[in-house]
Amino acid sequence: APWSLEKFRKKVIKHFLWMVIALLTGISFSIWFVDAFDYWNKLLHFQLPLVGWVVLIMFFLGTYILAGFMREQVCMWLCPYARIQGVMTDSQTILPTYDFNRGEPRGKMHRKAAEGSLAQGDCIDCYQCVQVCPTGVDIRDGQQLGCITCGLCLDACDSIMDKVGKLHGLIRYASLDELEGKPAKKMYQHPRTLVYIGIILIAFGVIVYGLTHLGSMTLKVIPERQPLFVSLSDGSIQNKYTFKVLNKTDKDLFVTVTAEGGVKDQVILGAEKPLLTHHGRGTSFTIFVKARRENIKREVTPIEFRVQSVEDPLIAAEYKTRFNGPKP
Repeated sequence: APWSLEKFRKKVIKHFLWMVIALLTGISFSIWFVDAFDYWNKLLHFQLPLVGWVVLIMFFLGTYILAGFMREQVCMWLCPYARIQGVMTDSQTILPTYDFNRGEPRGKMHRKAAEGSLAQGDCIDCYQCVQVCPTGVDIRDGQQLGCITCGLCLDACDSIMDKVGKLHGLIRYASLDELEGKPAKKMYQHPRTLVYIGIILIAFGVIVYGLTHLGSMTLKVIPERQPLFVSLSDGSIQNKYTFKVLNKTDKDLFVTVTAEGGVKDQVILGAEKPLLTHHGRGTSFTIFVKARRENIKREVTPIEFRVQSVEDPLIAAEYKTRFNGPKP
């Protein structure tokens, strides 16, 4: 259609909504790995770190381009669903299927065919099934990876059959064995059905186990990388760590910080008093570990930090990391 004010308005609204969805996709992905409240605060104040902006822009452009302008190509070549579907189907699987016995030989509407004097199938070669297919599949060529089983070709074909006075079902949900007149097997007679049931049960068991063994608190410790350590005026070596504690309970908790392993006679600074963690969100704080140089026996020493609730000692979390020092 030629350009008009109405068409321009619709285009602007469409692309604006695409951009909003693309932006929310990038944000949703990013907050899987960082605290959501902190991320939104930094985003709204344009204070995200470089890696945060890079990830957000990559997902924004990827969603906008791939979902907006390359839908069919993504569906055919990038989306794993078609490949998984191809592995899981066989000649007994019920899918949108073209009844070649009834439809062939196909051809345009012809008076002689209508009168029965010309051998012709019910398919009038109108291409409606191809035109309505989101991925451009011609279902008459057989089952294909591009088919997403949406059923639009069934509705389109049935509407044409109504117009030409023929029965529905030229394209219908059926298996290849059904079209070839082979007897249908019971579901339990398919070995792959038992395999699928086993996989589902295992996956369900893993999910249940994970949900029932979730801790009320998680801990992530990020050692400072630049510099790895600092030499203090008294000759001791100090490491800096950023603690990220996720309090999954419904109340604020005070936690203590302890360490196992590490260097002999090490001292933890920054956690002399219990630290407050907010409920339902992540809390970050900085901890320093100091040790005398003569006690450091190697460049990298394993150390395990533990945070434990003051109110409920059963609520705790551990994280293994390292203490960096100079060559002994």
